[in-house]
Amino acid sequence: NYLSSKNISSFVIGGVDEVANSEAVTFTYDTKLDLDSSFTGEDLLKTRIRSGNFGSGPLSASGAAALEVASSTGDALQIDRAYYQFPVGESLTATVGAKVRQDDMLGVWPSSYPSDSVLDVLTYAGANAAYSLAEGAGAGITYAKDNLSASLLFVSDEATDASQGLLTDQGSDDLTAQVAWIGDNFTVAAAYTTSDGGNTTGNADAADFDAWGISAQYDLDNGISLNAGMGWKTPEEESDASNIEDENTWSVGLVWSDFGATGNALGFGIGTAEGHRDDSGYDDPLVYEIYYSMSVSDNVTVTPSFFTVEKDGSDDVTGGLVKTTFRF
Repeated sequence: NYLSSKNISSFVIGGVDEVANSEAVTFTYDTKLDLDSSFTGEDLLKTRIRSGNFGSGPLSASGAAALEVASSTGDALQIDRAYYQFPVGESLTATVGAKVRQDDMLGVWPSSYPSDSVLDVLTYAGANAAYSLAEGAGAGITYAKDNLSASLLFVSDEATDASQGLLTDQGSDDLTAQVAWIGDNFTVAAAYTTSDGGNTTGNADAADFDAWGISAQYDLDNGISLNAGMGWKTPEEESDASNIEDENTWSVGLVWSDFGATGNALGFGIGTAEGHRDDSGYDDPLVYEIYYSMSVSDNVTVTPSFFTVEKDGSDDVTGGLVKTTFRF
């Protein structure tokens, strides 16, 4: 038996323009404490404790320029992951947990972009609905042999609520299937997710949908990784008045490892700022970001970034930040 600790603390200082009454520079943090246990050396019992103070500003978990690193626990320590992963024979791996996220159970994450995350919307391999990152109680299984990987999993968001529960009509459940091919210098994956959103009324609900995605990563010999993906989302019931319609997303990202110095990385990404709809007059807003991750030491990375998030029918949100990441 062994217990290891993999901990990350991030400090973020930054600000944005074109957000009324929210343009001041902020300084926030996020800390993740991973307690990884194993009983056989081949299994994993994951417990993650997380704390953060990002609040509700534009640089937060759901703000105008939502960040991947952002968490808001009011400085309290909260359990962020609790799951067990173990082998079943030579080619199968099973995962079960009371608090597990979709990507924890996938056999492949089909993108190396970003190598150091900034804007959240560019971290879904271009297929934002298929890779919804649903979190709750769940279970999954992955088959991996030679170049092939195949995963099947489910996540029940309201599994802790006895009035909704696990895999019920009333609870919000997500089912995902993924098939991937992993080559020497490339990965390509297709994913399908169906979510019911706990919708029992039959009315239009943005969380009740089917989604598909295809994503790929290709690594060049010079340290450049090219990443691209696209996704499609179809709601069970549409509502033009509520903008619940067919949508598509896409993203393209480039990561240049060891750019300027060993351990540093330059990244640039562009993609859809939200699901694009085929509506007359719709602006099809995009998002752009560039970052340069500098390895100060084995344990400290400093990442300045600049970004623009377009908004449908309103001013673009532009901003910048410096993220300092400590690994210990």
